[in-house]
Amino acid sequence: MLRSLQRNIAIAAILLASCCAPARSLAQGISHSAASPHRAAKPGSTAPPAHAANTSAPMPNAAALKQRVLDNLKTMQAEQERYICRMTLVDEETDKHGNVKKGETKTYDMFFVNGIEVDELTAKNGKPLNAGQQKKESGRVQKEIVRDSDQKQVAKEQDENEKQLDILLRALRYTNGHRQKIDGRSTLCYDLSGDPSFHPKNAQETFLHNMTGTIQVDEATGQLVDLNARLDHDVKIGGGLVANIHKGFWLHVHQARQPDGVWINDLVEGKGDARAVLFLHPYFQFQQTIRDCRLTSVSTQTTGGIIVNPGNTNGQIP
Repeated sequence: MLRSLQRNIAIAAILLASCCAPARSLAQGISHSAASPHRAAKPGSTAPPAHAANTSAPMPNAAALKQRVLDNLKTMQAEQERYICRMTLVDEETDKHGNVKKGETKTYDMFFVNGIEVDELTAKNGKPLNAGQQKKESGRVQKEIVRDSDQKQVAKEQDENEKQLDILLRALRYTNGHRQKIDGRSTLCYDLSGDPSFHPKNAQETFLHNMTGTIQVDEATGQLVDLNARLDHDVKIGGGLVANIHKGFWLHVHQARQPDGVWINDLVEGKGDARAVLFLHPYFQFQQTIRDCRLTSVSTQTTGGIIVNPGNTNGQIP
């Protein structure tokens, strides 16, 4: 979750640096709505225990809740290593009216090594990789696995991820808190807006500080359920000389609870356009969906590689 969410939070900063190509895990929404409806539980899946929403209970301290969300995102990484999932990424360039000019769809097998997400490409635009492409991709993934098995590299990447998330949580304040019962669970819901006590120091922080939207947190676990944020006005960095991020830039992140209680990022989507210095980025929209998660066993070898055994499918989600 951390790598996926951090990478999508960093989209704005990446745009400002003029490189917006998806990396290990990126995706965004084809929806033109500022809010995505909550999906009902999948038929046949194990229903989570009901946690009634006690609307009369006082809402938790917002600052403490921010930290709880961050802490839980970090601790959930080890739990995610029990899963392998199918990820689909749709990345499209559009005109200013939202009409698709060109696009690409990629399918990946997603799993975790030392809490770091690894994505192995399996198909492009609905066509499986040929033998040569599979060999090349397998080699790339093995190098990535070795890197992610290096504890120094893991610590470095996790530190960067946590800094990105910390900026997101500190830049925005939670207001109008209330409880809702979502999928049978008590969920804390807040409006998001720039925190006046936060003073942006760079372009990325300025962008995040100007976002507005909503956030939902599972009350029992402190896990992020849904983050929906957008720009309601143009944001100019350096008076517009450094960069412009235009009104309507939108980002939506959703997590789903698996039958054994593990939370996995199942949807990231968004759209927007921006200009960085002399670089004009096209209008874009993207959507990353994660489905068919199943329990697996992943063991690290002394050589730095891993063995992934997806044979245990007791936790498979229809």
